[in-house]
Formats: sequence, structure tokens, C-alpha cells
Amino acid sequence: MSDCLIIGGGIIGMMSARMLAMAGASVTLLDQRECGKESSWAGGGIISPLYPWHYDDLTNELSFASQAIYAHLCLQIFKDTGIDPQYIQSGLLMMDEYDSPLAVQWMDKYHVSYQPHADGALFTNIAQVRNPRLLQALKVDILNKGVSIIEHAKVSDLLIKNNQAIGVKTKDKDYFAQDIVACSGAWSSKWLNLTDKIFPIKGQMIVLKSTKGVVKNIVLDQGRYIIPRVDGRILVGSSMENVGFDGSIDIGVQKSLHEFAYQRFPVLLSANIEHHWSGFRPASVSGKVILGRHEQFEHLFINTGHFRNGLSMAPASAERIKQLIINA
Repeated sequence: MSDCLIIGGGIIGMMSARMLAMAGASVTLLDQRECGKESSWAGGGIISPLYPWHYDDLTNELSFASQAIYAHLCLQIFKDTGIDPQYIQSGLLMMDEYDSPLAVQWMDKYHVSYQPHADGALFTNIAQVRNPRLLQALKVDILNKGVSIIEHAKVSDLLIKNNQAIGVKTKDKDYFAQDIVACSGAWSSKWLNLTDKIFPIKGQMIVLKSTKGVVKNIVLDQGRYIIPRVDGRILVGSSMENVGFDGSIDIGVQKSLHEFAYQRFPVLLSANIEHHWSGFRPASVSGKVILGRHEQFEHLFINTGHFRNGLSMAPASAERIKQLIINA
């Protein structure tokens, strides 16, 4: 029996496993598919909420705390695994909302400033990672740190004894641990009874084949973004669709995303679309992150509901969960 059982192998689950393993806990991680192949893989890798004034204090606190350590974290993981997460402080050019009363109030509160730009506001400190590479590196890293990863193990129910969570049930076997951490993102409410229900919001994205220097900064406008990667590829996202777990992609959204990109960078009109995919963000009914002890069962901890911001909050979310467990 492990000290800790992590349910979900996305960025939140793997980062939580890493923190707990480094604190000396024996950790088993279960994923219903393969680690890092769902929402965390599908996102853009921006290390910041897109419009942070629309989120609560906890989201902002976790985001700022994570931003402060991400550069060092990625460097350490690169050194330990040989896989480069491609952390780049590319800056974020925001073309709308930055001068709204809500945004101005938020910037005053958190002492955030930007550089005026012909097209909006440039937040120079915003960075990105290439999230598939970060997830690949994290998987290697936590395996090296002794975490036991069990993939294709879909949790169907929680095992409870005397009002304490003692394990989880899968089709093939039951798994037991001293503490259980639910990090299963959009799927959390499928096996876990939460007052604040979690549901999926689908996002479709595309990547364009381009050349380095065409887009210099991350660009954000009207809720969509354009992200320049190290190799010149351009990631464009993302739709917001409340359609349940329908992972289909459609040509209309693809055309809309491409149009969004080339309207701002006309040279991208002729850029080939290399990939088009979708993912499911874990949204909560309250719109807030669910992070802490379960309200009913002992030894059960929740780390989910990060919506669009799982990657940008992951290190600090994992640290918070680790502290709750080791200080329990």
C-alpha cells in the first residue's frame, strides 16, 4: 500500500506526485488512459490566466506563485531528464480588455504593469512552455523519483471505511493508500461526489507551420490566442464549447481559428494547418478551483477544477496539496 494515491495523470496529477515523492512519500498514480494525453496536452502552455481579473483570488495566488518558480522548475526537469520543456519568456500582447475598469483595478491590486504597444498592452514577463514536452519530461522525472504509474486504470468508485477514504475501485482491481488525491480534471465528477460539480468545456486548437520570427509574442484577443513556438510553429486556440465529452473536431472551427490568426498576421494566410485537435477543460459550477480536503471523507484531497489554467497553477497547487497531506 502506498502512502499516497493520485488519481489522474495530467499536469496537476503528475506535479502533485512529484512534490509528494520529493517529500519522501511513496506514491502511486493512476490514469484512465496515458499520462499527459488529455487536457494538459491539448492546451497552449501559457503560464498565466488569459484575463486574470476574471478569476478569484486563489487562482491568482496560485498563478503568481507558480510563475515565480516555473523557469527554475523547467531547468531542473531538463537537467534531470534530458527533455527540454522549452520554457520561453515570450511576453503576452493583449489586444483587448487591458484598459477595462476591472483590469485596471486588478493591476493596481497586484502591482502589475505593462508596456504600451501599438496593438494593445505588452506584458513582458509572461512565459510559455511546450506543454506536451513538459508532460513527457514530468512523466520520466516522477518515474525516476520512484512514483509507480499505472495507466489504463479507470477509477469507477471511491472505497470508504468509517468515513475515511481508503482506496479506489477499478475494473481490474482495488487500490489502497493512506491518502488519496483526486486530480482527474474534467472526469472528477464521474467517480467522485463533489458539491461543486466538475464538467467538461471542450476547446479546439490548430497548429500552423510557419517560420521563426513571424510572431514574436503570445497574442491574446477576444478570448483566443496565438502562440509562437521555438521551431516557428504557431499554435492557435481556442474554442469554448459546452458539449459534454464530445471530442469531435469540425472544419468550421478550424477555419475560424485560422482566420483569427491571419487577420492579425496576414502572412499566416498561406500557412499550412499541420494539426487540429480538441481537449476538455475541467470547469466547476462555481467557476473556482477546488483545492483542499474533501468536505465529507477524511484522507481524501481534491485538486481539480482549474478550467483553462491548470498548467499555470500546477506547481503551486501541488505544493498546497503536499503541505495539507504532510501536515495532516
